[in-house]
Amino acid sequence: MSERVDGKAILELLAKNELEVAKVYRYLAEEANFGDLFFELMAKEEDRHHDVYLNLAKQAEADGGWVVEKDDYDYFRLRFERSLLSKPEELVEKAKKIRDKMDVFELAERIERETVEIVRELQDIVPRFAPKELKLIEQQEKAHLKKVTERIRDNMLNVRGM
Repeated sequence: MSERVDGKAILELLAKNELEVAKVYRYLAEEANFGDLFFELMAKEEDRHHDVYLNLAKQAEADGGWVVEKDDYDYFRLRFERSLLSKPEELVEKAKKIRDKMDVFELAERIERETVEIVRELQDIVPRFAPKELKLIEQQEKAHLKKVTERIRDNMLNVRGM
């Protein structure tokens, strides 16, 4: 069974998430214990994703909503509600409590992993909506995930003296 859902609201929530993730990365870039250009560059990319999602929200509003399968949408909604991204305003607070560089990268890894999953699931439930834009965001988020996991690997090798 299909139902019409508010694509604009979903995309605005994703835009808000990107903005909050950018705040987390900026905090980490400026924090003396962790700060480096790596997180500032990631923040700038998240800012661009924010803008793309807002533009897509306008498009979704003009489309009058999305027709999706109820089961698919219910899964997407529940999956999103259980993700780290469901409460984006809490991400900066989580980052402020971190004292270890490895924990910083693990938080970033979780953020990026969940973002990739959410974008993929959105593409699955609304495959004809903005396929180029969503695919590009997915590719960029996967690149973020790769960069973060490489940092984790490199830090682990450095700790072991390899």
